[in-house]
Order: sequence, then structure tokens, then C-alpha cells
Amino acid sequence: MSADRHVIKIAIAASILIGSSLPVQARAEEPATTAARNSAIPSNRNGRVIAADAGIGFVNGIAKFASAGYHISPDWLIEAYYEKSDTFFFGTSTARAIRSKNFWTPTLYTNVGVLHRQTSGRNDFLDVLTSTFTGKETHYDIAYWDIGPGFSIGNQWQWSAFHVGCDWVGVYWPVYASSAKIIKNEDGIITKKTADDDLKPEASARLLRLYFGFSI
Repeated sequence: MSADRHVIKIAIAASILIGSSLPVQARAEEPATTAARNSAIPSNRNGRVIAADAGIGFVNGIAKFASAGYHISPDWLIEAYYEKSDTFFFGTSTARAIRSKNFWTPTLYTNVGVLHRQTSGRNDFLDVLTSTFTGKETHYDIAYWDIGPGFSIGNQWQWSAFHVGCDWVGVYWPVYASSAKIIKNEDGIITKKTADDDLKPEASARLLRLYFGFSI
């Protein structure tokens, strides 16, 4: 009987030890799970979920742009992007993109995405050139769109919920361009044309794009 009592006491003590160890294990695993969600790069972006910014830069002319994104992690942001610029040749250009922004240091990042651009308006260069050679007042209105990948590299600095940054250099490389719809007005005589071969997709630089924003 005494031996049975000892066995019972040992079993009770073992169950108490096992039961008390379970919360400790759960608490021990929780920091590891939290650490997995946190950034591998120390930065003030930890804990941020949504980010938005707006800025100004140079893309075939002065461009204004805005973006809003979601942090997959502090070092990885998926963002929607919108841009409007006045070009030297074709009036107004608007662009929309989906981009992946990846931080490689606390401030250095690369931005890769797919961009769709629409361009339309009066081509002042062709207007002047044609009018000069023909002696007739001529105006050209042109509209087309293109699509392709874009890449940029820059730095972003974060202070609490606010950040400033700059895309130092980037490139947009359209892989497909639509036919250009051209309206020619020569001394009041209007001619419409769809030009399949007048436009070729060409890479364009995107320089010094300064922006300011916040994240929560």
C-alpha cells in the first residue's frame, strides 16, 4: 500500500510539472513567432502596415506622382502608383503601376513593377517643324499607350510615422506600344491617321524623384 501511495504521489507531481511547463513553452515560442514577422533589418518601419506618399520628379518633363502600399514585412512593400507629367513632345502623360519595393539596408531600396502609360496631346515640336517647312499653320494631336517593366533605386528615411525619400535613378522600358492615333490640322483641313509603325517602344530615364509620406 505504501508503494502505491508513492507511485500516486509521483504521478501527481509529474502531471503538475508537465501542466505548468506548457504555458512556459507557449510563451517561449511566442517571441520566436513575433521575431519571424519582424524585419531582419533594424529600422523604424517595424510595425508599419500601410504607407502613402506623394512627390515630384523628372520623366520626359516634370512629373507629379502618388503611391499607396501595404507592408508584407517591414522590408517589403507592395504599392499602387499613379503619375501625371507634361512631356516635351506629346502634351500630357499619365501612368499607373503595381510595384514591389524591397529594402536592402535600413534606407536603401529597389523598386520593380509593371507600368501602363497613356500619352495624348499636341505635339508642339511637329507643329513648328511642319509649319516652318510648308508655310501652312499645322497642328498635330497624338494619342497612344504603352506598357512594360520599370526599375528604380533610391533611399528612404523614416522618422516615427513619417518618411522622406528619393528615387535617384530609374528606367522604364515599354515592351509594347499601341498604334498612334494622329489628328493633323493643316490650315483648317483635318486629317486622321492610325500609325502602326510611327512609334517604337524605347526606354526612358526617370531621375531625382523626391517624395514625402507617412505610414501607420
